[in-house]
Amino acid sequence: MRLYIFRHGETFANVEKLVSDGHSPKVQLTPLGREQATKLGEELSPQNLPIIYASPYDRALQTAELVAAPHHTPITVLDDLREFSFGLTEGWSEAETFAKYNDEFNAVLNVGDEQTYQVRLPQGETKQEALQRFIKALDYIKQNCPYDKAGVATHGHIMSIYFYHLYHQVHGFKNCEYMILDI
Repeated sequence: MRLYIFRHGETFANVEKLVSDGHSPKVQLTPLGREQATKLGEELSPQNLPIIYASPYDRALQTAELVAAPHHTPITVLDDLREFSFGLTEGWSEAETFAKYNDEFNAVLNVGDEQTYQVRLPQGETKQEALQRFIKALDYIKQNCPYDKAGVATHGHIMSIYFYHLYHQVHGFKNCEYMILDI
């Protein structure tokens, strides 16, 4: 099975350099984010994806809808595709988070440092927990998807953690960047 795993388009929170947040208005797509998602839909259109699985967070759902538009592709929400949880600091500015939790924030952002995979921000999750959750979601897709390909709308940090898990290379995903994975 081939997966087209893509990050959501630009959000207002991205522009303002805010730490990831679930559903606040700041994490809606900007006009540029909508344009990025529309272009991604055009780029993936020849694949004629029969289904897209999406994180429940608005930015991923909005991106999935725009990618799905050319073929009216159905979207299935999977909670385990959500972004890494930064816990208490979600919605804070990156500067504020570094000021209060510098060591922990650096640790959770550094996907290439396997010694920090058990570090968490207050009320957040560890990289190891997020990775296992994401792998579980992809396993669910592999076991339950009736098609030989699918789209997956998700988030940058969880994609970076997973990419490192697969290839032992650090890669930060840009808005609407995607990777192709055969599982």
